[in-house]
Parts: sequence; structure tokens; C-alpha cells
Amino acid sequence: MAKLHIYKKVGNTWTKIANGDGTVSTDEPFTVTLSSGSVTSGNTYDIRQGQSVTGDLCNCTAVNGKNATFSAAAADEVETYERDVARQSLASFYAALDAVSKAVTILVDLDDLATLKTNNYAMCFAKKVASGSDGGSYNVVWQSLTKYVYSTAFSWTPQFSLFGTNVFADTVTVTATTNQRALGLGQQCLLDANGILQPPATGGPVTGVSMQNQFGLIHPALSQISTLNGVQQTTPLYVAPSGMVQGSVTLTPIDTVMVWFQQDIATSTMFSSARSMSTEIDLTSTNTATRLYKGGQWSTPS
Repeated sequence: MAKLHIYKKVGNTWTKIANGDGTVSTDEPFTVTLSSGSVTSGNTYDIRQGQSVTGDLCNCTAVNGKNATFSAAAADEVETYERDVARQSLASFYAALDAVSKAVTILVDLDDLATLKTNNYAMCFAKKVASGSDGGSYNVVWQSLTKYVYSTAFSWTPQFSLFGTNVFADTVTVTATTNQRALGLGQQCLLDANGILQPPATGGPVTGVSMQNQFGLIHPALSQISTLNGVQQTTPLYVAPSGMVQGSVTLTPIDTVMVWFQQDIATSTMFSSARSMSTEIDLTSTNTATRLYKGGQWSTPS
């Protein structure tokens, strides 16, 4: 006998409506003794054991007082249920991402806008990343935009890709030389002796992503999903300036971005010197921020 929790689909959501004791069987009818709530003969329920977030889809065939008899649902009903669970899980995943998304709005005074556009300045974004024990730095143009107007919206969520590259060099475009693996914070990938990046597994500090390197000299690098004026892309974010030999390194993204204007520079370009006409925006303790560029100066509009 096990503690069972009985769920019924209400609208598009599976909602708990009863608890009981029993042993679920997918081969033959079984009885649940209800301790709270009620069920109705002829309805279909999701019966979960203990703390499980999913269970077995069963049809209630009879109710006699506190005893309810169930049998496993038909295959087509189970398939529909599994699709519902998958959709709800995906919706929960994206809702969680939305809750931790970060966004900045960049306003450009109209007089400055005309000057910048006439002289072919791009609006550039970079994000701070710490490698190993350093405090964090910017070294890749995360996004570069030439078709900006008065208001530009830029946002990101904690979805990353880890890869390796052979070189870090100023003004050079980042090129992945290993395969790439999508992963999240608190995960790590093994770069094996053949230079193949293996699927992610839990491990390393929860605030970063880690590479376990069995291959040899490589520059660990990171990409991240961002959305610029409604267009979502995954683009390089950071390349470790110093190559690493066999061992382990953790790349720690920091929710602080730098915004600046520059001529003749594209997304994914590496850089090693300070950027002029820049502002740094710290979103580690907030989710949104707005900055105004006016008269060649940055400010926070009131």
C-alpha cells in the first residue's frame, strides 16, 4: 500500500481532487481507499504515488463508499495525457525563464541619433563573464546593431552554449572549433581526448558553467541567447583570453552589460581594450534598466 494522490483535468490543468491508499496496477483493476476528496465512476484520473509529479492515467470504474476501483486507461488516452504533461512542463520552463530574464532599454536623443547614424556608428552590447578566479571582463561583442532608432530593447535569459576555440585575438570574429553543447548554470561538459564536447551533466559551481578538458590546449568559450528588438539569437558572449591545457575551468556569467557606440564592428568580434562612449549597467539585483544617450553622455532617465 502506498500514499496516492488523485488528479483530475480541470480546463487545461491537472488539479488534485483526492488522496488515498492503495497499490496502482497497469495490468489489472485495483482499489484505492480514499482518505479525502472524492471521485466519480466513469471519469479519468491521474494517480500519483508519494511526491511524484506525474503518475498513471486510470479510469474509475466503480465507487463503493470510500473504496474506488480503477483500471489503466487506453493507450490513446495515455498518449493524449503525456502530450498534456509535456506542454505543461514546457510552459512551466518558459515561465521560469521569464521570471529570471533581464532587460535593458536604450534611448538615444534624436540629435545624437542623427549624428551617430550619419557617421555609421553601431550600437554594441557586451556582457561580463568571469573565468576561473578573475572578477569578470568583457571581450566579445555580444550584439551589434546598426538599425537602431530612438528606443532599443535588449533582453536575455540564462540559456547558454559551451564550446572551445583555438584563438583569442583582438578584432577577430569568434569561431567555434569544437562542437557546441547547450547547458544551464550548474552544469558541466567534458571535452574528451578526441576534442569532442560531451553532453552536459550536473557539476561545478551553481553560478557558472564548467568545462572538464581532457583534450589539450583550447580557449573555453560561451554563447548565450539574447533578444534584440524582438529578434532572438544565440551568439558568442565570451572567450577565455588564455588557452587552457588539461584541467577544469568555470565560466561565470555576470548580469552586468556594457553598451557603447562604435564604427565598423560586428556581432561576435573579440576585443581586448576599453570601449569609448560606453556605459555599464548592473542588473545583478534588478531585472530591468533604462539608459539615455544624450549630448555624448549616458544617464538614467527619471
